[in-house]
Amino acid sequence: MAAIVAVALATGADGAAPPRPSGVATYYGKARTLVAVQGQRRLNLVCVGHGATTVIFLSGLGSGTFDWRKVQPAVGKVTQTCAYDRAGYGFSDPATSPLDVTNTIADLHALLHSKAVARPVILVGHSLGGLYAVSYALRYPNDVAGMVLVDPAFSGQTGEIAGAVGSAAAKRLQAANAQTLGSLDTCVALATAGRLSLPAERASDCLDNPSDPDPDIHRERNRAAKGVGFQRALRSEFVMANVVDTDGMTVDDRQSIESGSTLGAMPLAILTRGNSEALSGLTTDEIAKAELAWRDGHDRLAKLSKAGRNVIVPHSGHFIQLDQPEAVIETVLRIANDVRR
Repeated sequence: MAAIVAVALATGADGAAPPRPSGVATYYGKARTLVAVQGQRRLNLVCVGHGATTVIFLSGLGSGTFDWRKVQPAVGKVTQTCAYDRAGYGFSDPATSPLDVTNTIADLHALLHSKAVARPVILVGHSLGGLYAVSYALRYPNDVAGMVLVDPAFSGQTGEIAGAVGSAAAKRLQAANAQTLGSLDTCVALATAGRLSLPAERASDCLDNPSDPDPDIHRERNRAAKGVGFQRALRSEFVMANVVDTDGMTVDDRQSIESGSTLGAMPLAILTRGNSEALSGLTTDEIAKAELAWRDGHDRLAKLSKAGRNVIVPHSGHFIQLDQPEAVIETVLRIANDVRR
């Protein structure tokens, strides 16, 4: 499941061309605020609005600040909001360590403890960003006042989904993972050689193909994808989140185990996609079983807090913030209201 989600995140097409959201130019063309973390490395931070509560948006694998273009401007009318590019993505400096849970939340911790952000914060994490958000909140509960998880990844999901679909289907998913990893290796090699900027690679799967219907987002995705730092970051996050060891666990699984953990009564909302996601090599029946495991994982995340709740969002795929942005906006504002109270 995680592998297939990762592939979707790397392209992130919206489908039919949407109306142009307000402030979309905020997310492309140049860095906004570069904040030093872990020495001299810098992360790109994009903030909109003002208020006592700061909402921090965490994107999924292969994605960046522009994934929140339909949500952040609206929430920014009520309170301060900040989205950021993880190491290697967008306008942030390349990573110098494997992009696993431990190193990623170390970067986030440095970012949140800089002068650029006021704590405590509300974390809003999509997909793999949701896994990072939960791990951060469990390790640094005093930094986090509330959370919204948008179709989030969760600890142990690869093994749970493999168990749900059966051994034969699980082997097909592993084969799809191996194929994706091979493609990512190719992309790293092409970027390193500077070939992704050549006309001959214009249709490469390493770039934004099929292209995003918004020409500015398409241009920004391609600008980022041509960089070695981006391709290495994408490969590293994919490996940490999707490649299982002999015990059936990934590196991220081991670093984000949630069993026995609690967030007390922290305001917590999980939004789960209403539409099934196609998984490479799985039958319709197997996909249905994988979806049940996905929703069960989200129900379990909700139980981390006494105030937790998981809601299915109809007519939405994995990118709920793009398919049904109003659902995300309303949920974030409700959690912000709960935090203020």
